[in-house]
Amino acid sequence: MATTFPGTSSAATEGPTAGKTPDRRKESLGRAVERQLSLGARVESQGDYQAILITGRPNRFFQLVTLGLAGAEARTSVSVDESGNTSLQKLSR
Repeated sequence: MATTFPGTSSAATEGPTAGKTPDRRKESLGRAVERQLSLGARVESQGDYQAILITGRPNRFFQLVTLGLAGAEARTSVSVDESGNTSLQKLSR
């Protein structure tokens, strides 16, 4: 399930469906990633309009016992669309 956060617009002439410039989209992604980092997430990878974040800590003993198939880490995709809206989506293993 994805959670969407509307981007903020500083120009009064832009409508809710107006496209954002690449720089504004990157700024929106940066703010969303920073928000998640402040909650304890770590960045696994990041592109211009998407980042993969990790939350939780690996339980090394549990991973060893389950041959690495399970752990206490979870991955989340953070992305920003053409309108500047960011979304979070939990990724399956």
